[in-house]
Amino acid sequence: MEMTVNELTIGCVQFRPIEGDKAGTVKLALSLIDRAAARGAQLIVLPEVWTGTGLATYEKGDFSDIAEPVEGPSVQVLQERARHLGVYIVGSSFTLIDGRYHNIAPVIGPDGIVGSYSKTHLCDAPGRADIPKPFMESDNIVPGSDLPVFETDFGPLGISICADLRWPEVYRVLALKGARIILCVTGFLSPRLDHWEFLLRARATENQVFVVGSGMTGIDPTSGVSFVGRSMIVDPWGVPVAIASDGEGIVTTTIDLDLVDQVREAFPLLTKRRPELYGAMVEEGLPR
Repeated sequence: MEMTVNELTIGCVQFRPIEGDKAGTVKLALSLIDRAAARGAQLIVLPEVWTGTGLATYEKGDFSDIAEPVEGPSVQVLQERARHLGVYIVGSSFTLIDGRYHNIAPVIGPDGIVGSYSKTHLCDAPGRADIPKPFMESDNIVPGSDLPVFETDFGPLGISICADLRWPEVYRVLALKGARIILCVTGFLSPRLDHWEFLLRARATENQVFVVGSGMTGIDPTSGVSFVGRSMIVDPWGVPVAIASDGEGIVTTTIDLDLVDQVREAFPLLTKRRPELYGAMVEEGLPR
């Protein structure tokens, strides 16, 4: 699929994995990817841990049924589909490296894997009233240690995964590194639809970039955890230009990447930063 320099059609693919049926989940994902591509999507964004949430075995820390190597069978299937359709596909899954689990999102283009991002900020929620059980991602997952920006046919692309959305520093670093689109692949939990929307809009507004949040939907049958859905594409003014329902499906829209420059010229936030005032953010001895 031919891509222009300034316009890009983005598709968010929204679903919940079929727990205990990874093959069925992959088949479902591919059908939604095909639907998004049929609507012209050139960049297709899947949810977080799209091959399986692992919630059924989370307390045991066992994701052996769903975790794969970095370029395992599920990623290879996405590579084949990206090559066939001429698109980019991004989504995260549990990845096994040296016997430990990571939450990694490869950036897959028509010519193969461009690179990958490992989730850096893990979701630890020992006392949230809206989660049936305490949830400590750091008990099972190794956090990443880098915030890369990937060169694509449509320009620099940043990636974040779910809880990363709550740390504005992640998005600021990606924007300063040149990202003009920042993806957030998520399994964002209900009932925090309010957080989901205003965090996506805030990250887009404060960095004057496009932010794309692709979420999971439905209720996990083993844990009772529910997901917010409502995948969303937000422009550099912080305006949602496409919003999905809370059910399974896709949402697509075409964006004009020139809007990033237009917004920054009209309202030059990043060039007015005062880095000399921000040293406390990295000083030793402050709360961590």
